[in-house]
Amino acid sequence: MQVLKDNVKEKIYQAATEEFHKKGFLKTKMQDIAKKAGISVGLTYSYYNNKEDLFAAIVEPIYKEIIQSVENEEKRNLEIGDPANLFEKESAFILQLLRQKREIFLILIDRSKGTRFEKAAEQIIVVTKEHIKRQLSPKVNGQIFKIDEVFYHILANNFIEGLLEIARHYKGNKWAENMLKMLTHQFFYGVSGFHS
Repeated sequence: MQVLKDNVKEKIYQAATEEFHKKGFLKTKMQDIAKKAGISVGLTYSYYNNKEDLFAAIVEPIYKEIIQSVENEEKRNLEIGDPANLFEKESAFILQLLRQKREIFLILIDRSKGTRFEKAAEQIIVVTKEHIKRQLSPKVNGQIFKIDEVFYHILANNFIEGLLEIARHYKGNKWAENMLKMLTHQFFYGVSGFHS
């Protein structure tokens, strides 16, 4: 019986993922999800209270995973004391995200209007900005110019937007890996130039 319940729940999850990816949260209806899953709408509500709960079940784990990854990287960098790995160390996590959860990542960022996740991109940028600031501040202290807070935001925004463009235009694993290498290389060498 439990296997059957898990199977139905997985069908709902998969159908909802496809519908949210195609239409976004606001335009997706529970009836469309139920139809795609091959079950009744009533049965859908016995697994998820409403559309918001179903949406959260899909995107919240990846949102938490992304935030946790940046925070863990910050701890590792502080322990190691090596800001040179600012972007390059995240590459393995990002590649895994693009290979396995790209569709959900795009739902979180591009299709979450009308949900509590609609500002997820901005929140990820804020966390990334703080990470960049902590890593770069020791390098730029004592320079002849002062770094404005907005500059850190611009770096974080550009990096996250670069990742989003790779996800949106995804052409396969090897392509994504090459694009990510170019993106991280550009950021690492551009940013590290402050101390030369």
